[in-house]
Amino acid sequence: MAFLTSSDKALWHLALPMIFSNITVPLLGLVDTAVIGHLDSPVYLGGVAVGATATSFLFMLLLFLRMSTTGLTAQAYGAKNPQALARALVQPLLLALGAGALIALLRTPIIDLALHIVGGSEAVLEQARRFLEIRWLSAPASLANLVLLGWLLGVQYARAPVILLVVGNILNIVLDVWLVMGLHMNVQGAALATVIAEYATLLIGLLMVRKILNYAEFPAKC
Repeated sequence: MAFLTSSDKALWHLALPMIFSNITVPLLGLVDTAVIGHLDSPVYLGGVAVGATATSFLFMLLLFLRMSTTGLTAQAYGAKNPQALARALVQPLLLALGAGALIALLRTPIIDLALHIVGGSEAVLEQARRFLEIRWLSAPASLANLVLLGWLLGVQYARAPVILLVVGNILNIVLDVWLVMGLHMNVQGAALATVIAEYATLLIGLLMVRKILNYAEFPAKC
């Protein structure tokens, strides 16, 4: 008797990429923390740690964008309804971009509130503020990436989260080392590296979506 049935394998084929997609935002923060940890002052590390934690908390509050998009997309995909499939992408994508733009525009008062709640030394909070002022410029891309991941999983493009996770983090690592260690931009460099990686990931995700939508028929497997 086989340990895993065909249904079990199909379930894991979709479940594992979903697990990968849930660690995208925290992993970007972990990379920033690892690179900043090589600087000569613990103040930088403390600031990035606070900033990464605040970022993960804020963006994870909007994780429903990915989960709801996956459900709606899967229904449209199963019904072979191209109009509903496009609608399942466009509507949450507009919501994500709008919410992200709002976060980016109002980031200063939100940062003030977050740092007031967290507390800590003035030096650490100042570094956290410098980090977040740049990092939250990626909010539109970060939230849009949640939608794209949800949509790609809904059409059973199971490799998409792995591809986006690997490409985004490799780019983030390279830029972190260059901006932080090479150009000595410290926490601002770490934040900028992540912003660039997020928007690059968004571009790649949009190309994947275009690939799916350009099919004359729904692909059986991507």
